[in-house]
Amino acid sequence: MTVRRSSATTALVALLVASLVSCSEERVQEGIETASTASTTAPVITEPPATTAPSSIVTTVAPTTTTAATTTTDAATTTTAATTTTAAATTTVPVGDPNTVVGRLGGAEWFMGQLPVQARGADPDLDPVRVGLLNQEDSPAGSFPEARAAVEAAVRWVNEELGGVNGRPVELEVCVTDFTVERSQACAQQMVMADVVAVTTGIDIGSTGAIPIFEQNGIPVVGGIPTNMAEMESPSAFYFSGAMAGAYAGFIGHAIEHFGASRIVLAHGEFESFTVSTRDYGAALAEALGLEVKLIPFPLFTFDFLPVLTKAAEFEPDAIVVAAADLSCAPIMQTMVDLGIEAQLYLVGSCAAEEILEVAGSAAETVLFNSESPLEATVDGAVYEEVVAQYASEPAGGVGTVSMRGFLNLYALLIELGPDAGSREALLDLIRSAVDRPSFWGHPYTCDRQQIPGLPALCAPQQTIFSIVEGEVVPADDGWIDTPALFAQLG
Repeated sequence: MTVRRSSATTALVALLVASLVSCSEERVQEGIETASTASTTAPVITEPPATTAPSSIVTTVAPTTTTAATTTTDAATTTTAATTTTAAATTTVPVGDPNTVVGRLGGAEWFMGQLPVQARGADPDLDPVRVGLLNQEDSPAGSFPEARAAVEAAVRWVNEELGGVNGRPVELEVCVTDFTVERSQACAQQMVMADVVAVTTGIDIGSTGAIPIFEQNGIPVVGGIPTNMAEMESPSAFYFSGAMAGAYAGFIGHAIEHFGASRIVLAHGEFESFTVSTRDYGAALAEALGLEVKLIPFPLFTFDFLPVLTKAAEFEPDAIVVAAADLSCAPIMQTMVDLGIEAQLYLVGSCAAEEILEVAGSAAETVLFNSESPLEATVDGAVYEEVVAQYASEPAGGVGTVSMRGFLNLYALLIELGPDAGSREALLDLIRSAVDRPSFWGHPYTCDRQQIPGLPALCAPQQTIFSIVEGEVVPADDGWIDTPALFAQLG
């Protein structure tokens, strides 16, 4: 079913997502090659025995995607004997099946260590580990099937190539929400009845109905995109993000360090979580760091930013942050140029999407954006691309980058729990003890409830800042901005 969104709901949902999803996450992966094509001298071995892998267990069943053919060069299928002064025994190096993700990337280091070379299926005779997924779809207020598609693809990959959770297959219990509190409550009750060990999410704007049920039943929420204060304040939710508060800290810290900013404008749409993030975190942090701050709220569904930026210019700021996304991005950039404003403009990372930059033209050249992923190509990013290409039954980009991070971080925790992988209590204890724990395609996370004061569920608020030059991601800072250190200034 095709769902059309009004421009109003599009603007709301886009900004809720925008601070976490950056176009840079997919752009930087173009430089990563898979193991099957990067090597020019890989020796051959005899074909490994076929691995019988169980089909992934997903309550919302999607058709299996056939494996794309892999092209190899002659050099990649030839063994070259080294010449030595003494007779040397010929050795072989394990080479994986090029029809599998681990066969193409195996041996590379990702966030869990070294990827295996050979695929190993989960044992269908063992009890499954049940994981829930809530995601909003088929709603005029926003539909994000790509978030579900990415998690389903990752579950299939884990079950068919990584051996599941210590041999046990992952069973994914899916419930689709629709923007209403009532539907989210019903989905939460479904998770309780399914006896899931944890829930991961894509986007669930009606989660104020689900979060209390998860808390009452001790069900951890691990990963996804937090959209409201109930999620960000929950003692049993854990997000690998800093949400909009983290984005503000990244922008403010960068403006001070690189531009010597002393005056800053923070403009935001009038919606509870945006208002709280702007007032209690963005503005409070800027003032604590010695900046003069001008707050400019605007109607959430406006696309005319002339009044907003005219008022901003009157303040004579060194930097301007506008918390807006999607259809608002290009008009903001163009209005900045039309008014001749010289202050540095900061926008959320999704404003750097290719289609937006085409509309903005040269007005985008000096804009800086945020991301919560590394700006360099990584093996984790290559894993995402390969898993989606092979196992996703429908598009899984955009929000899918964040939902796959959540599920794979949860998977790593379950692996460590071993025989306790089905225990909610053990999982909660483990994730609450996480300090600088490696994260899939993101900054290491710490879930001590202190990364952002008052928002205990945000475990990884660190940010990167970048610009787009001739279509390429260009880092605007040396690595990650330490936003928890900045928030520590709030006392």
